[in-house]
Amino acid sequence: MPVASPGQAPGQAPAVAPAGSDPHRAARRPGSLIASPVKVILNPTDSIANNPPADDSQVAAAVPLRLSLTDFVNLDTLQEIQDSFTALTHFSTSILDADGNPVTRPTDAASLAKSDRVVDFLLAGDVPTDTAAGGYVAPIVVENQVLGSITVEASAAQPLPSRGNFEKLALALGVPKDRMAELIEAAIVDCGPSKSASLQFLYLLANSIARLCFQDFQLQRRLDELTALYKLSTVLAGHKNLQHVMDTAVQAAAEVMRCKAVSIRLLDDSGRSLMPKAIFGLSERYIRKGPIAPDKSDIFRKCLAGEVVVVEDVASDTRILYPQYAVEEGLVAMLATGMIYQGRPIGTIQLFTGEARRFSRFDVNLLRAISHLLAAAIQNARLDGMRREAERVQRQVRLAADVQKRMLPGHLPRMGAFDVAAKYVPSAELGGDFYDFIDLSDNVGLCIGDVVGKGVAASLLMASVRASLRAYAQDVYDIDEIVARVNIALSRDTLDNEFATLFYGVFDPQTKRLTYCNAGHEAPLLLRDGKFQLLETGGMIVGVDAEQRYEKGVLHLKRGDMLLIYTDGLCDALNFQQERFGRERIRQAMLAAREMTTAHDAMSHILWEMRRFAGLNDRTDDTTLVLVRVR
Repeated sequence: MPVASPGQAPGQAPAVAPAGSDPHRAARRPGSLIASPVKVILNPTDSIANNPPADDSQVAAAVPLRLSLTDFVNLDTLQEIQDSFTALTHFSTSILDADGNPVTRPTDAASLAKSDRVVDFLLAGDVPTDTAAGGYVAPIVVENQVLGSITVEASAAQPLPSRGNFEKLALALGVPKDRMAELIEAAIVDCGPSKSASLQFLYLLANSIARLCFQDFQLQRRLDELTALYKLSTVLAGHKNLQHVMDTAVQAAAEVMRCKAVSIRLLDDSGRSLMPKAIFGLSERYIRKGPIAPDKSDIFRKCLAGEVVVVEDVASDTRILYPQYAVEEGLVAMLATGMIYQGRPIGTIQLFTGEARRFSRFDVNLLRAISHLLAAAIQNARLDGMRREAERVQRQVRLAADVQKRMLPGHLPRMGAFDVAAKYVPSAELGGDFYDFIDLSDNVGLCIGDVVGKGVAASLLMASVRASLRAYAQDVYDIDEIVARVNIALSRDTLDNEFATLFYGVFDPQTKRLTYCNAGHEAPLLLRDGKFQLLETGGMIVGVDAEQRYEKGVLHLKRGDMLLIYTDGLCDALNFQQERFGRERIRQAMLAAREMTTAHDAMSHILWEMRRFAGLNDRTDDTTLVLVRVR
């Protein structure tokens, strides 16, 4: 009885390969009891064809590399399979490669003699004399490639025994007479090389070989994938420069994915355009063909959303923005996806082939892995570039901080009746506070200032104020005029939000007189006989209004007076409860410090009280103090 091949409905007429024809293209031969040539195809479980994706952009693929049957099953195993099948069925069996050449040697005739003689007797014969009509072919197919085949030829030398012989055999085996007819019919129908048992076994055998091959093939694919990713990660890890990382990545990706060309585009700062950053195998004309706006391209919009987009023909796909350039470049198929870092798209990677190619799920997964790896490498290179730039800026900041420190007085002046101490405590490497002593022949000028802000801008502004004050102090006698000129110079060179507070005073050691001008600075405190006096005479801050006029104040100091000139970093110091140190605590610290023997000790006590109040809380502003005690 005819036996349907796998996937063939019962009762459907099978086909047989005619003599001399390709057994893979068999046609039905009239009167044959043999099913169509056995074709065993193992459809891979991970192929896109069997597991269609959510969109139509991913398609099944034929693997471009050429596989071999012996890549997966060794020759000894194949020989054992062939010999076992021959011994069981008495078919003349051989295993061939994809080109039809024998892989195994012919089965030894002695092996057949060792088989069960009863089975040998039952299975012999009942085959057409035309060996082409009585042959079976079971191709072994993995990933749509024929790795080899199992071919079977029925032995025409041994005809099927007659019914009488079957009856004699049954009597010899002691079969009851009422079961003899049933046994003989079963033997005639189910035994012999053209019968269902042998044919089903052939299917099972070929499928088993194909499945073993496919399992090994899958393992090799995973190994190839891991090897490719490891190679790419190793190459990328060796580069820190962003451009080197991308240039290396496009070449490595082209090699790993076996593509003609690769392109990397990164989003610009606005996020509205994809700019070409690295190319391999593409001309400059193609890269500069026109702008790529993700919001106007369905392909790039999907890529930046994390999808993988496949284009089988860039020349005819309506989603391609510039198909004519692709044709001129010799591009055919494209595989593209976005590079996503911590959920944020940073760019895209596109792979192009120069021939028709249907990308597999393996290709898709590999590109996803490459894109994730590349996104991390690009971001790390960016961060490394930012780190190097930050280190460069930090070196410049340290140099600027050294210059700023050199602007502070290297030593305190000798001022006769005045005992002086000074301290500058920056909150960062560069600050906007400063103090200075200016030698004015018999007198000594003292200035202290606080420029708005911190960092480089504040330090530059501080240097400008200090330089202007020193220049005018040497040529102008009136203190109010000196501050007015500093204000004009600063107003001319600064923005509206750039200004400074300034206190400038001149001490006369002979007469103990202090002439001063306070330009918006924190009012200095004079402690005399247990009472406090504020030095507020002057005007507004400098650098805002060039027309501002200033006044000067004159104060005659006497023995025992303590004068504290400070910046707002002292009174604005905060504790962990966000409370300010404040002026009242400054007064209490000065009252306790008046018992100190030197100005330095008194100033240190005030600073200690401030630090004890603030504890380990971070300083938010520079702190500068100048303390003068009258002896």
